Amino acid sequence: MIKQVVAGTDGSEHASTAVAYARHFAVRLNCELKAVFVLDARKTELPIIYATRHFDYTFARTHVPPDPELKGFYAKIRRDMEEFGREVLESCRKDCDGEGVSMLSVVREGLPSTVLAEEGRSGDILFVGQKGENARFERTIVGSTTEDLVRSSPRPVMVCPGRFRVPERLLFPYDGSVTAERALQFCINAFGDFWEELVLLCSGERESFLERELGYLDKHGIAFRVVSEKGSPVETVLEVARRERSDLILVGSHGEHRIKEYLLGSTTVHLIRESELPVLVVY
Repeated sequence: MIKQVVAGTDGSEHASTAVAYARHFAVRLNCELKAVFVLDARKTELPIIYATRHFDYTFARTHVPPDPELKGFYAKIRRDMEEFGREVLESCRKDCDGEGVSMLSVVREGLPSTVLAEEGRSGDILFVGQKGENARFERTIVGSTTEDLVRSSPRPVMVCPGRFRVPERLLFPYDGSVTAERALQFCINAFGDFWEELVLLCSGERESFLERELGYLDKHGIAFRVVSEKGSPVETVLEVARRERSDLILVGSHGEHRIKEYLLGSTTVHLIRESELPVLVVY
């Protein structure tokens, strides 16, 4: 049973959508929402030559006096960021109060992916935006903080796009892997009959392992439908999601051909990069 959902926010469009999804789930599941704003230490700390007061140049140790104006500048950045963070969290709180959701606010300084992973330990699901505040400068489709977090989070992570839509129809690409089984079990135990319909996507004809999972769904009274498709995994999942009018994609973090424990499966990585729907990754 879900007791707390955690949402990371930096005030950006995608982060605001992530908070909206977290709030929606908190309402439906009657649980607490913890909103976390991270003061990015990469923006608040002095450059290393000023922090150490020394600089290596041609292998010589040269003393560099700290610049008071520069120190004051970085102190102001930190104050401004903290004030902005509290404004963002206050806006989140007003939205939560309007829907009767209990909310906990957290402001911490550090590396965003590390702080969010740590704060996520108190909750059951962590919601993050597909892109962050620097999205307009990024060449990649998914933000570096989000990808780092998905790789390191101790809890399931929902990667949210820029636009909210009520999640009613769930698409679950199932390959018989251990993490796919865990994803299905988590989904049933955490959400129950939350979904209007659950669509299981498998490749080709029904494999024997799928029959066990269908029996599992039957026992829990979950409405589901099986769709069989062949083709490139990512393109097939995205195409079926469009065709089935899915609202959310559930995936295991690794497929059946996992290489190393800390690496995400290639299909999962590409889905969180390319999907226009939220993707819930379970480990």
